[in-house]
Amino acid sequence: MKKRCWILRIPTAAVGCAVLITAGVIGYRLPTTLGFCLNLTPSEPLGIYRLVAGGPEQGALVWLKQPTGPKGSVLHRYAPANLPLIKRVAAVAGDAVQVEASGSRIGGTLWPDSAPLDRDAGGSSLQHYPFGTYRVRAGQLWVLSQHPSGIDSRYFGPVAISRVISRLVPVIVWSSPSISQALLCAYIVFIAAGAVLTAMAIVNSSYAWFITPRELRSE
Repeated sequence: MKKRCWILRIPTAAVGCAVLITAGVIGYRLPTTLGFCLNLTPSEPLGIYRLVAGGPEQGALVWLKQPTGPKGSVLHRYAPANLPLIKRVAAVAGDAVQVEASGSRIGGTLWPDSAPLDRDAGGSSLQHYPFGTYRVRAGQLWVLSQHPSGIDSRYFGPVAISRVISRLVPVIVWSSPSISQALLCAYIVFIAAGAVLTAMAIVNSSYAWFITPRELRSE
């Protein structure tokens, strides 16, 4: 009988591990499921944003998937490939965009803090989008940040509208990176603690209902 109880303990522990992983994944995806996202990068104000309906109009704040292929290679230095971006729609189909050393001009107006850099803060080289004048094509957007170090269309050029996940509106924003890091750590600790407690509760219940009675009867 003792061997049989160990056979029960092994799958119970496996179930506990599965619950732990599942709870962690749910916690990771919970903000998006509830219609929110958290911005931890300085290209837009740090804080909590709400996903809203609406098309990617000029000036709108959007949440979009990273460009793929060579275009997206510059982003992979700074963020995982599956991490969406928060950017402003600077130009839409039909708009003229001038890319030059001073920045990106949309319809002749210079976008603030859009001058491409030769190197990032760590000293790594950056390749800007070729200087010139472009007409945004149908099904494309030109997205920019409101930050001098933003990684956006000044480097990877236009992006497909299909990459846009949602429009965004700010809910709570702040200027201190330390507050952002503290809130992120607190959320991770909260989710991890909840996942561990849930897994422990399920494993303990399994022991109490199935395994412990068998072991007591075997004595």
